[in-house]
Amino acid sequence: MAAALREALTSIVDPPAGELQGFRRRPVESVNQPSLDPEFVDRCRIALGRLVAVEDEGVIAVCSARRGEGRSSVATAVAYALSQSRADGRVLLLDLDFGHATQAEILSVASSPGLADFLEGRDRLRLVAGGPNRQLWLAPAGTYLGDRLRLLHQLTSESLITVFREKFQWVVLDLPPLLGHPETTALVRSVDWRMVVGRHRRTTLADLREAADVLGGDKPKGFLLTADSTRIPGWLRRLL
Repeated sequence: MAAALREALTSIVDPPAGELQGFRRRPVESVNQPSLDPEFVDRCRIALGRLVAVEDEGVIAVCSARRGEGRSSVATAVAYALSQSRADGRVLLLDLDFGHATQAEILSVASSPGLADFLEGRDRLRLVAGGPNRQLWLAPAGTYLGDRLRLLHQLTSESLITVFREKFQWVVLDLPPLLGHPETTALVRSVDWRMVVGRHRRTTLADLREAADVLGGDKPKGFLLTADSTRIPGWLRRLL
């Protein structure tokens, strides 16, 4: 599968020899700007900067203890922020929550075919580009017909994330929740950075402790809290 993925990526990402970038055919679909609050994107950008510091490439897993904590929105914002700040480097957002995929909807593209269709051998690999300077790419989760646990295991056992890294400066993974999905453990431990998303007044400390055990302590990780509310006006918070 790694060889097939490498060949598919080359045909999609790299223009044919002798074809000038400025004269390529207009794409039939494009990733649209996500409908996220600019302040939310800025906070994700700040959290990202604190996590990766001066590094300019790698794989980031955006994860959460459970569903409904804002993980997918954060993954979109992180990928979008990276594509804005890296004018000469491609950023790939991989939607790996095969059972509850949302990235296609957030970025307003068709949900299938996607990564699951390709891994199960039913369709071509499909990536959609867009965003600033068309540097943001999305691999939708697609439609799985077999076992989605097997798809995650395949990504890890065959080192397919490493193949994606050959063509993209940054790879952002939108993963299923850590708790109740043990198949994510090997994958989340193999990346360079992990960003854990929690929701204000929803995520419990017990869940965070359990999620921390899943992540392990050998790789850098950060925490981002969503849906935080305050009575302090926005104009005053910016001065604090």
